[in-house]
Amino acid sequence: MLQHLSFSCLSPLHAGVLAFVGTAWCCGALIWHLEQQDLAQQRHQVSGLASDHARSLQRGIESALSANNVLVALVRQGQGEVQGFEAIGGQLLPFYPGIVAMGLAPNGVVQKVVPAQGNEALLGFDQLNDPAQGAEAALARDSGQLTLAGPLPLVQGGVGVVGRHPVYLSDERGQRHFWGFTHVTIRIADVLAAANFPQLVERGYQYRLSRVLPHTGQTQEISVSSPPPGSRPVVHGLSLPNGQWSLAVTPTQGWGSPVRLVGRGLLGLLMSLLIGHLVRLLLQLKAHERDLESLVHARTAEIFSTQQQLQATVDAIPDMLLELDDHGRFLQIDHAHANALALPAAKLLGRYLWEVLPEESSKTLVAALEEARQQGCSTGQQICLPMPEQGQSWFELSVARKAATSDSAPGYVLLARDITQQRAALEKIEHLAHFDHLTGLPNRALLAQRAAQMIDRQRSHNGNLAVLFLDLDHFKNVNDSLGHRMGDALLVTLAQRLQTLAREQDTVSRLGGDEFLLLLPDTEAEAAARMATHLLRGLSEPCQLEGHELSTTLSIGISIFPKDGEHFDTLYQRADAAMYRAKRSGRNRYSFFTADLEASSARALMLENALHRALERQQFALHYQAQVALQTGQIVGAEALLRWQHPEWGPISPAEFIPIAENSGMIIAIGEWVLATAARDAKRWLDQGIGLRTVSVNLSAVQFRHPQLLEMVSRCLDEAQLPGHRLELELTEGAAVDDPASALDVMTQLHERGAHLSMDDFGTGYSSLNQLKRFPLGKLKIDQSFVRDVHEDANDRAIISAIIHMAQALGMRTTAEGVETEAQRAFLLEQGCDEGQGYLFSRPLPVAAFEALLHQQQS
Repeated sequence: MLQHLSFSCLSPLHAGVLAFVGTAWCCGALIWHLEQQDLAQQRHQVSGLASDHARSLQRGIESALSANNVLVALVRQGQGEVQGFEAIGGQLLPFYPGIVAMGLAPNGVVQKVVPAQGNEALLGFDQLNDPAQGAEAALARDSGQLTLAGPLPLVQGGVGVVGRHPVYLSDERGQRHFWGFTHVTIRIADVLAAANFPQLVERGYQYRLSRVLPHTGQTQEISVSSPPPGSRPVVHGLSLPNGQWSLAVTPTQGWGSPVRLVGRGLLGLLMSLLIGHLVRLLLQLKAHERDLESLVHARTAEIFSTQQQLQATVDAIPDMLLELDDHGRFLQIDHAHANALALPAAKLLGRYLWEVLPEESSKTLVAALEEARQQGCSTGQQICLPMPEQGQSWFELSVARKAATSDSAPGYVLLARDITQQRAALEKIEHLAHFDHLTGLPNRALLAQRAAQMIDRQRSHNGNLAVLFLDLDHFKNVNDSLGHRMGDALLVTLAQRLQTLAREQDTVSRLGGDEFLLLLPDTEAEAAARMATHLLRGLSEPCQLEGHELSTTLSIGISIFPKDGEHFDTLYQRADAAMYRAKRSGRNRYSFFTADLEASSARALMLENALHRALERQQFALHYQAQVALQTGQIVGAEALLRWQHPEWGPISPAEFIPIAENSGMIIAIGEWVLATAARDAKRWLDQGIGLRTVSVNLSAVQFRHPQLLEMVSRCLDEAQLPGHRLELELTEGAAVDDPASALDVMTQLHERGAHLSMDDFGTGYSSLNQLKRFPLGKLKIDQSFVRDVHEDANDRAIISAIIHMAQALGMRTTAEGVETEAQRAFLLEQGCDEGQGYLFSRPLPVAAFEALLHQQQS
């Protein structure tokens, strides 16, 4: 409005110029914004491309460097002597693309190299005293870490880098000394080709790969495209041993598009000119319209005012308005609502109501007219009329008798209010109150009513009623992987199948989520079992939904009236308990309610309630079981084990209460208490001069997936002032393989915090060697199920031997659980196992007793 007033004060020409300037400014701002968006998007695309190539290059180099781990393991296994190195190296080279040579350098002097042909010049090369590589070799020797030297010219031709790993061996007195280096030589061109760097140039991008020298801080160029990258490159770093590499990338054509910018500018200029011209024309037209309006207004004001007043009176009435004479004949109809009439107004006027209305509706209207004749008005009567567009519509009638005058006949005014939507809403509310909104099945409220009626009928003739509680198995996986919309579609399909599989006299209802309940009247246990089998088979058939083939199974719990309960609530609860037994028994099956099941459920509920108060009432305690070095018999570590001593029920097995704590979510608070207590105990022993390598704490799968796990571990370590490497976190193999990518991320964060990681019960899960080598684990714990029968079962002996040698090759320690006999200890020691844990050394002990054991060993 203000803009209109300000323009009206200007001449059309001036207004057009002002509109042109304003539009041009807006277009300029928009063009600048679009250019910035395009530049940001272009840089984002280049950043993603650079990130992909950087990660691919880093993975290629790290994969090649990992060959050093195998060479180090060979040297350590042979105590400095590697027999058949040429044959072993020749077998290893095909597994590490990019490596052109690998070798051994005792005391820093290259003595063995594979392949020998073409690398003769490397033999006798003194890495520590070479002017070009001596500083980096000394860094590797002194730090004990893998280093990366280069780029350097290769004797095989081209440019490459050398991954050098120092090897330290222990003599008979346990003293570590520097043995020498293992090294692998990587050709830069090969790893760049493997990381698709030539395609990067072909796709129109320039790059520079460089690194910062660790001993000088100078930047060294490794590889650069021709031409080199331009200004404002996108830079991504590569974290490689003893050096920070970086990859800088720019588009060959530069940032932005001048042609697009010119095009947008011309388009903005054209739009500004057009809007300026339109504003000028619009003001000219408005001025002409105002002149015409002033001429017409004076002549039509009185007529328009009268018509407006009359029409407003009629339009204010939201209902259909009709007049009938004393005989029921239509005299006048409000044409504003003509579309709401069953017949056109012209076909109604002059006709009697019973001639045009359905019989039932005409009788109702006649009764309303008679009531109005006797009492002056009639309200509340309802009629149903077939409407041409809306179909069947409902109307509520209000009839008033008109007073007779000298020039008009004994007539009626009829108001008909459309209440179709109100009736539909009431019906919908009624439906929602008793039926599930998704599947249309009876809901809990209607189910309870029908169950009460069925129970009364069955009680009257000593019949039976079967209650089947159905729960879909692993339905959460459908929602998590395909979304809730697909999950809802699957529920609808399964609800339709249930209705098809059930009998006519049965009630199928949805309780909510993926839970359904069936009421089967006149059904004994045997017939209920047949129906359950019928349902398991019918619902296991695959469903085709939007291109997905989904299969699901059921867990069914069954209770029978009157054997399992006289009331619906009792039957419902007992069928629910039976369903959970079916789930615990493996799912895709049915289970009947039994008396022992009620006792088990009551026990679980009682324990869950007691768990809520166990922490605050200090009912938990930690026991510690020694971890012993098999070679020396010395205690080198301890595993913290949770114990619950209830004041009334006595000791409660962890096998019983830990699953309840995990299912209820209380394992998070309990687990933090265990971590904090174990950290405090470890710090106290450390202050007393007791040199335990680590104190280990088990992490459940629920704890491992908790988003605040790292914060909780850091808080416990900080509060106890315990160095991170003194704490060992034991993970189950299952927790690590459920989601390997997420598990690797969590393990890496814990490892960077300083905590040691070990894999508990190794060999019982399904982790692959590819996953295992990526996890930052320091120890594998051999499950006691393999140790128990080691002298009777050759398969157990083979598995234990394979685990130990694999761990050695990967640079991990091994601890065997459940060691109870001297024969078991001897076998494990013979195979190279580092540590043992079991009753042969010590049972789990309360903290005071374990502390006394530590002091006894120390003295």
